[in-house]
Amino acid sequence: MQNIFRLTAAINKVNAANPPECLGACTALLSDQAIGDADITVFPRLSLSGPSCGNLFRSPALLEACADALSEIQSASQGKKGYVIVGFVMDDGGKPVSAMAVLHQGELIGVIPTLDNPPPLASGGYSRYLLPIETVFACGGMNFCIVSCSLQNLGLRIVEAAKTGCDLILVPAYSPAVAGQEDEVTNLLACLSRSLGVAIAVVNGGVGDTSSPYVYRGFASIFECGTELAYMQTGSESASCTVDIDLDVVRSSKRSRGCPTPFHSIPDKGLGSGLFRPLVRNPFIPAYGQESYLTDLFELQVRSLAARMENIGVSHLVLGVSGGLDSTAALLAAVKAVDNLGLPRENIIGVVMPGFGTSEQTRGNAHTLIERLGVSLREISIAASVTQHFADIGHNGQADIVYENAQARERTQILFDIANTVTGIVVGTGDLSEEALGFCTFGGDHLSGYNVNVCVSKTTLRQLIWHLTQAGMAGEVKEVVTDILNTPVSPELLPLKDGEIAQRTEELLGPYELHDFFLYHFIRFNMRPSKILAYAVAAFPEIEPGYIRETLIVFIRRFIQSQFKRACAPDSASITQVNLNGVNFYTPSDLDPTFLLEELGG
Repeated sequence: MQNIFRLTAAINKVNAANPPECLGACTALLSDQAIGDADITVFPRLSLSGPSCGNLFRSPALLEACADALSEIQSASQGKKGYVIVGFVMDDGGKPVSAMAVLHQGELIGVIPTLDNPPPLASGGYSRYLLPIETVFACGGMNFCIVSCSLQNLGLRIVEAAKTGCDLILVPAYSPAVAGQEDEVTNLLACLSRSLGVAIAVVNGGVGDTSSPYVYRGFASIFECGTELAYMQTGSESASCTVDIDLDVVRSSKRSRGCPTPFHSIPDKGLGSGLFRPLVRNPFIPAYGQESYLTDLFELQVRSLAARMENIGVSHLVLGVSGGLDSTAALLAAVKAVDNLGLPRENIIGVVMPGFGTSEQTRGNAHTLIERLGVSLREISIAASVTQHFADIGHNGQADIVYENAQARERTQILFDIANTVTGIVVGTGDLSEEALGFCTFGGDHLSGYNVNVCVSKTTLRQLIWHLTQAGMAGEVKEVVTDILNTPVSPELLPLKDGEIAQRTEELLGPYELHDFFLYHFIRFNMRPSKILAYAVAAFPEIEPGYIRETLIVFIRRFIQSQFKRACAPDSASITQVNLNGVNFYTPSDLDPTFLLEELGG
């Protein structure tokens, strides 16, 4: 899988001022099969001696023992394809210097001094044998730097390191434990990695060290563009954790662009077994603070619609209410918008337009929603008008594309004409998933006066509506909303079979859960189809990989070929990080998807 790089944070048990014991713990970790597969293995600073040696750092015996231990680790790295980075103390012109050694396949590539050193360790004034702090290394296409510093100066040092333009910042540390410190570090890394658009790995030593005048506790915290890839706190023995960093994710998020030529680089060795990174099935919703996010998302939907009404001076809204997921979400936003503007809910006209495929269940749910929310109800059957239209154009009424699209366009005409009679606007109900797949009728439900759902994926809308009812923001319709959430997604354009919905969207297109997963990674990170497929297979282990591949082919074809509909989509506000609003995304309407499908064999 391209642009995936494996990083291992290894925290060895330390016996202060005893490099041979520290060495044994390091080599034991390096012999671990998982670490052997890493592109980069990084140990804490001073991992070959510990930081508690005090004036013994001046001892020639200790310095020589550290040099011998480093030589042994250098030999141990002989069989490793990736970098090994280990902290030690060295003699630099008669001064003890804390440094990080960069090793590769038995070779000492270079030595980088650490920052924020306590006495008697020297800070600054190093000899020519040590590389500058800002030295850049590369593994395949991923550039990284090593900023070994104290946790107290973490924010400042990371911001300085980000100026190099690196994709990954390694922070080997060995700071004393302070209550609450690790929470502060993880919060800081989340913010910095997100705002700088980089991956950051802090590896803090502290296994087996002394208990006076400080106590130490080892931990590792690794973030990628605001997402936590791993957190590990060590106990009384050596430990390691391994993650996979995705360069596509970093490069799509990174703020800085330039990066100096790496001092040393190694080729990408390719991904080994498994995938060591978290994969969420609905990436549109953050892993943490979901309730707060959904509340905020709804408020932005409401705010955008209310702003449009105020700015153009209208006090009435018209929308089609089908008893399905999308129109329910749009109706809830419309109700909150008129409430916020101090307008009566009767100013919203909810139009139920039963056709040839409308079930009694969805029609009944639409009525119940409108009535319980205090919205004006109008029911207008489209059967007679569409039948007349078939006769006018010489169509025999068979269930084909004309049969379906004629119904959608008739409904849209009704909504716009009602809006004209009350000087209002038509509220669109189509969501982001439908926008991506082009699952709407051009000139039909494709159109509206303003669209409130178009930045929200189908799977997110489902969670949003459930959240609103559970949080009491739509309590009066909780019962009917529960039934709507359990209703199959359908445009209801084909005749019923035995009174039941015959047309089920996900049987035609595949699960929206998969399509939303594809969409996020395709738009947010510009991932190639083969990587999206690999991620989806890992995220949905219960689904046959062949089926996922076929669904991805459907997604790519429909996504590329539906741009002509997005090119003339109704107005909407860009309220989510990933959407297809025209200010965020554009492709030609006549693009050939073949180049994207070739690597999938589709």
